[in-house]
Amino acid sequence: MLKSLITGTMLLAASGAAFAASAVNKDAETRTLVVTEGGSKSELALAAGETVEFCPSGCFVTLPNGDLEALTGSETVEISGGVAKVK
Repeated sequence: MLKSLITGTMLLAASGAAFAASAVNKDAETRTLVVTEGGSKSELALAAGETVEFCPSGCFVTLPNGDLEALTGSETVEISGGVAKVK
């Protein structure tokens, strides 16, 4: 029973990460996304070459050019040349 409880907990932990959106900054300078989740806004600064996971249960993200995108939590935001694309 303990083994199945541990396995279940590990699966839940793994599935939570699998449904988070990710952002990758392919530029040589820091880029910032504004993330609105649950009514709260926060800035997500990505250093050059950095990849982060965020937005596990859906959010809105303001891209560097000012565009607003709705994310469900499975997308990748790729920043290159100062331009962000949602994939």
